[in-house]
Amino acid sequence: MISWIQRYFHKHFRLVFAGILLAMGLPMVVIYSSSGSGIGQAGSKRIERPFFNVNLGNEEQARRVFTDGNLSAQLKAGYNALEGAQLQQYALQRVAGLAVADELHLPAPTADQVAKYIPTLRYFQDPNGAFDQKRYTAFADSLKAGATITTADVNRVLRDDVRLDQLAKIIGGPGYVMPNDIKQQLIRADSSWTVQVASLDYATFAPTIPVTEEILKKYHEENAFRYDVPARPRLSYVEFKGEEFTPPGAPSEADLRAFYKANEASFPLPADAEKKDAAPVIAGAATDNFPKVRAQVEVAIRNAASARGAAKAANDLTVALFEKKLAANSPELAAFLAANRRTAVPVAPFAPDTTPADLPWLGSYADQIARLSQERFFTDPLPTTNSFVVLLWNDSLPAYKPLFSEVHDRVAADYKENEKRKRFIEQGRTLRMTLQAAAAGGAEKFASAAAAEKLTVKSYANFTLRKPPQDLPYPALSALQGLEAGQVSEMMATGEQGQLVYVQDRKLPDLTPGSPRYAELQSQLMLFTAGTNENSYLGGLVERELKKIEPAKP
Repeated sequence: MISWIQRYFHKHFRLVFAGILLAMGLPMVVIYSSSGSGIGQAGSKRIERPFFNVNLGNEEQARRVFTDGNLSAQLKAGYNALEGAQLQQYALQRVAGLAVADELHLPAPTADQVAKYIPTLRYFQDPNGAFDQKRYTAFADSLKAGATITTADVNRVLRDDVRLDQLAKIIGGPGYVMPNDIKQQLIRADSSWTVQVASLDYATFAPTIPVTEEILKKYHEENAFRYDVPARPRLSYVEFKGEEFTPPGAPSEADLRAFYKANEASFPLPADAEKKDAAPVIAGAATDNFPKVRAQVEVAIRNAASARGAAKAANDLTVALFEKKLAANSPELAAFLAANRRTAVPVAPFAPDTTPADLPWLGSYADQIARLSQERFFTDPLPTTNSFVVLLWNDSLPAYKPLFSEVHDRVAADYKENEKRKRFIEQGRTLRMTLQAAAAGGAEKFASAAAAEKLTVKSYANFTLRKPPQDLPYPALSALQGLEAGQVSEMMATGEQGQLVYVQDRKLPDLTPGSPRYAELQSQLMLFTAGTNENSYLGGLVERELKKIEPAKP
């Protein structure tokens, strides 16, 4: 590997690659296929799939295209940013780009060019975007340790990417951006805001909602579908509690220490452990924390053994039910359970969205319950809080429409919640009118009006959307896009609160072309536009070339 690149570093990840990620939208291209028309199919007949300067019908060449693309994307992004169709498309675009570079007779990069390129790769940068020699050295060492990729692979990918970078400057163009686009982006990102956010708490909002039987019956008629009870099974369950399988004897000290060593992170020291430990510390000696947490370790190892015993017993039951070919609800099943000192506990019928309060774990097993039938009447062992259970199918209950009297309480609760939400939205419209009128008198008038309406108000001063306050609610942040100074937003209602945003002040950034931010943003937008142009051009080449090698339709 090149060892002298540490002289160079670059602090910004290439926006060209971001453009490639955002602009991808071409169909998935299958490099490997198990079908007869696929690429790399085993057989005596050699398959030719010429794609620019590689044969995708050759398994070795196709694999190299894919692995090179994967390595290139990982080095640029710093992580596995692409997968599946996007990764395959990116890999094929690299092949197309190198073919274009050959046509244009772009020279191979020099060692110095590669050295300057490496520090720009996000994979070798620290969180601040500076070149990290330790990360680079660790990567180089991993290649020496026998990694899947070799030094030659990395050098080839780096040289190709430097060449593709040169090509991008040609086919991507200058990435021209209209001045108005730059100004609008500056206004969105760098305007300085001072706002007040008034919040109405939904939980404490308590409007008077008249309720009569006639109103509820009408609501039930209009929303009867919401209360239909679907077809569902009648269940019972056989439970194996962990406490039944607690080992009779205490674990040995060797077992306890081995368990502690394997799970040390699960046993943090008690807060007062150091205070209780008055033994002198010997310099260089290893600290033995096991005695301080021995009790917790013993409880954990006994609980683990109990859980294993319960799981095994439950699994043995399901195996026996299968091997004995017992039928649901049969006398033979009842006799078998009795012989094994097990009882099938009945479960009161319930709809999928109304799990019994005393069996909350049933809500996690809707899929397993849905698969039960007379033919397959038992589930695999299912864990609960402190046990394992096997669910048994007893009967299938048909769907039905319950009478109003059966769902009266649910209808009443739903109606009240629905009306409360409507009134909450209406209250938001009224509050906006009140607060907008008050805002005409300034920030103090707005705050006074909000306090009179018992709203909670919080101020946020001199921030930009590029660096917003961490505690600024997201709905308030999105509302600023359409507001000017002195305006109050519509109330944005979430599940817990309604929020109105008052723009106390808004200061525009320097929009002159000579400002540093203008130049910086212009450069970023031009790079992004150029990257999008490049991706569009190479994507078109890939699509046309693939059509040439499509297998003939029968």
